[in-house]
Amino acid sequence: MPQRMSLDQLDKFLGDARGRVDGVAQEVSHVQLQFTSAHKANQTMHDATLNDLSLRAAYDLNALPADIRKAFDARVVQERETLDKRRQELLSQIVPKAEQIADGLLQRAQKATADIKLVNPRLNAQEEKLKASLAEAEAELNRLNQEIKRRSGCLTVFINFFKISELDRQRHKLLGRMEENAKALKGVREEWAKDKAQYTTEESELQKQWQQANVDAARAREELAQLSDDARRKELALRRALVYVFDHWETALQPAGNPLIDEINQMVHFNLAQNAYEQGLGKVAGLIALLSGVSQGLQSIGQSVDALIKEQGMHSAYLKPVSVTVDDGVIQFHKQWDDLRGKLKDEQALAQHPGEFSALFDAQVQGPLAEANIKRMFDSLSGALTAATQGWKG
Repeated sequence: MPQRMSLDQLDKFLGDARGRVDGVAQEVSHVQLQFTSAHKANQTMHDATLNDLSLRAAYDLNALPADIRKAFDARVVQERETLDKRRQELLSQIVPKAEQIADGLLQRAQKATADIKLVNPRLNAQEEKLKASLAEAEAELNRLNQEIKRRSGCLTVFINFFKISELDRQRHKLLGRMEENAKALKGVREEWAKDKAQYTTEESELQKQWQQANVDAARAREELAQLSDDARRKELALRRALVYVFDHWETALQPAGNPLIDEINQMVHFNLAQNAYEQGLGKVAGLIALLSGVSQGLQSIGQSVDALIKEQGMHSAYLKPVSVTVDDGVIQFHKQWDDLRGKLKDEQALAQHPGEFSALFDAQVQGPLAEANIKRMFDSLSGALTAATQGWKG
């Protein structure tokens, strides 16, 4: 039945609910770790068995069971068509494009080098001109200083007063020119340092890109060379067909006791396990995302309740205490968390049987945690809060 709660009681209810949701999410994250570890272990065994089985079958295709041989014969035709199409693409598009990219990067690098060489003489000439001008100004300043000193003797200072003043004005004017000259020289050197740093950075980046482009072009040419060899292309098509068929075979064969049949059945086991783990990992991520959404939603409503509590405390003189009616559906919705968490406790067992987790996930998202139920719960909470505080605005 519905429950009437004060704002403080509702705040506690929401906090407790969010804590239980986060607790379930934590258990799911533990399951995720176990799934990831088990998936990697199964993948290692899967890949080793697939490689061994493909090599064994390639030596004697006639030893393959009829159903697998039929699937192989159909697949090898597709693989030959795929490889021939790939060879045509390499020949007409991929190799020329890769070489074009490498050549383009080389041209850019050469242009950058040419540009810096053009900048260097220009800046060097400016620097030399400014340095020469500065040297001339320094020599003139020394001459003025010497003249002022000579005319500043005790016996002649009054006689030469006006001349000394004129020389001093010349000196200050010269000092101003020298300061501007020094600033210009500093600017030239800074420009050169900036251009050099930019060139060095661009050169390094272009070199990396050019090296990678050459590697890509070399790989493309090597692949084209292999696929242009008819015998090599047929051999590759055969191997790819075997790998594809065994990697997708999911039906156990009889009779057991034959080494080849036994290894194929082992391959079936690993294939089915991979499918289960991949499906389970997807559903683990889905459940974590769903629980995170519920937790964030509860946090958002909780923040609204906290704001109302503060407002009520600040204006308690004329805001009457609020009583929020929480629907029974909301209360029942949040009673599911402890039970769900209990079902996830034994993550090691679930990791051994990923199908059980997938079944649990499906039962939850199609039942208690269906999107409609989650929306209904939040709508009910928001509606109850709005109805309870409506009088504050009336």
